[in-house]
Amino acid sequence: MFKEKLNKKLAALLSEHGFEEPLEMQLKCIPKINGGSDVIGIGPEGCGKSSTIIISAIQKLTAAFEDAPRALIIVADEAKVLAMLEQFKLLSYNTDLRAEAVFEGGKIDKQTEAIYFGTDIVIGTPKRVMEIYFKKNFNLNKIKLFVIDDAEMAIKNAAHGQIDRMALSLPKCQHLVFANELNEKIEKLIEKFIVAPVIVKIEA
Repeated sequence: MFKEKLNKKLAALLSEHGFEEPLEMQLKCIPKINGGSDVIGIGPEGCGKSSTIIISAIQKLTAAFEDAPRALIIVADEAKVLAMLEQFKLLSYNTDLRAEAVFEGGKIDKQTEAIYFGTDIVIGTPKRVMEIYFKKNFNLNKIKLFVIDDAEMAIKNAAHGQIDRMALSLPKCQHLVFANELNEKIEKLIEKFIVAPVIVKIEA
């Protein structure tokens, strides 16, 4: 039933890579994301938060389109950026969707150029995304999906100000936020740009 709600190419690829049974986060969140809701996904490590993000982005965007990115995924650090990019490549190889990774450990000019010449998804750290945005080489006007993974890490790393500025610079779009727990600081982080989200909680 879960895969029947996905496009055929993506469903086939999930089966090919052993995703026979959906993780609980995937099962509960993806139908709501497909329906267009803003979603807050709360659950422990291993419940499927990152894969939910990648599957949802592939499902929503379907195919490459123009040059400006349509999905922006914010993660905590370089390791998480590269891990998510690797998972995207695994699950999107039978599509023409493009993704670029941006993080402080890479050369900013090269990352900026890659975005400028066309991509569908940007996966990056808050600081590097904002650095590229301020170079006026990051067109946010086509963003349809704005995602924050590891929201508690954004607060711990004092990136909430950067995320605020980013979120308020975006056009009207769908918002997804994932964290291990929902606390007052995370609620304060998202209240400026998310009004009535669907909250999905997965128990440990």
